[in-house]
Amino acid sequence: MATTTVYATTNTNGRGTIKVSNTDWDDAINSASGTVETTSTNQFAVRAGALSGRGGTEYRVARSFAFFNLSSITTTITAATVKVHGQGTNSGGTMGMYLSSAFGNNGTALASDDFSAVTSTLYSATTYNELNWDTGDLNDFTVNAAGISAMNSNSYLNVCFRNTFDVDEETPEDDSYLGINFNTSGTDRIQVVVTHADPGYGNSVNQISSTNIGGINQIDTADIEKINQI
Repeated sequence: MATTTVYATTNTNGRGTIKVSNTDWDDAINSASGTVETTSTNQFAVRAGALSGRGGTEYRVARSFAFFNLSSITTTITAATVKVHGQGTNSGGTMGMYLSSAFGNNGTALASDDFSAVTSTLYSATTYNELNWDTGDLNDFTVNAAGISAMNSNSYLNVCFRNTFDVDEETPEDDSYLGINFNTSGTDRIQVVVTHADPGYGNSVNQISSTNIGGINQIDTADIEKINQI
């Protein structure tokens, strides 16, 4: 099996955060659009908060998004792990990774109306909270079967990171957030590590397993797709 690491592209193109504030919780989470953050680091990247003041309570919601173009992977994907770098301090809440349709489903710039381009379909059983979210390193989300199927069908992975108060439409009583550092360069950028079949011809020849064949007629198996149309 081969392993390929794919990074999301520059900030707001392939990754980013959108936030909304409102005095009504339902209006906040059901907003059609929000404000796109332009920085690569955000302490409030995944948020569902209630902030009380003299003027009443204001609710704040933030959702973070990532798009990975997998067109360079031409063989069957069997496993994948999304890695996200933490940032700042944590304050309660639980973060999960969900199916998204942001970025136009093609990696274009994150738009304000992508705030509503979310679902409650989990793409990972992995969740994080203030106790296990590492703000100084990469955090792993193991992609589930639904996500793997979508990756093979679409040649991309499109996800949103949401607070469970937001997903469950449960009104928070205080501020709840986790931070993300998308990073602009290096190996700590948000990424997906993909395990997939080795490229090239993968069938047996004359009852010899493909794993024991390095080439056919002096042609490397990595450069052979079919033999006699098989």
